[in-house]
Amino acid sequence: MIATDAIWIIITLSFLTYFLVSWVYKGLGIPNLQQALLVRNGLQLLNLKHSLGIALFGVLFYVIIPELRVLIETIEIPRLYVLIPFIIIVFTSAYLSYLSIQNKVIKNHVISDCKISKSWFYFIIRFIFLLSYEFYFRGVLLYTFLECVSVKMAILYSTLAYFVMHVFDSKEEILGAIPFGVILCVITYLTNSVWYAFLIHLALLAVYEISIFYYLTLNKSIS
Repeated sequence: MIATDAIWIIITLSFLTYFLVSWVYKGLGIPNLQQALLVRNGLQLLNLKHSLGIALFGVLFYVIIPELRVLIETIEIPRLYVLIPFIIIVFTSAYLSYLSIQNKVIKNHVISDCKISKSWFYFIIRFIFLLSYEFYFRGVLLYTFLECVSVKMAILYSTLAYFVMHVFDSKEEILGAIPFGVILCVITYLTNSVWYAFLIHLALLAVYEISIFYYLTLNKSIS
């Protein structure tokens, strides 16, 4: 793959578009699931945002950069020196997410009236978005940077872009974006697949967001 000026322009426009949309959603008070559940039609609006992300980060680049499709279409079991740390990171991510939710949601006494029937569609869209997100940051960005800079610099630039995209999140997420972004870039580079980065990110996000949905909707006993 040879990154042309047109490719870089599309990469930049996709990033800026989703960044501006995230800024608007921050202003509307629905930057994440926890806030969206407390706002009327918040879940539907998040579905719209994530659907846009799927188009901008996933579908668009899957179509225009066929050379990078292998990052999604191929998944192989890596060597033990990669597989063992990967498994440890997956469980660590899930555990840290669990600890985080205990400190946040359990103390929140506000209960959402959102129905569980709406959650299935949300999580389907959310997880597809997450794969598209990884394809963009750990696939398109990382491998496009690799054409013109060293591995270390490509990881640095990709992680900085990932960090900037998180400026509307909580302080914990903003600070965690740097080490987390580096880990995901390294695992993608070592495996030549975005699936391992996706699974790590999924372990973190699934535990967190499913717990949020449970405590704010299903667990009506919180008082």
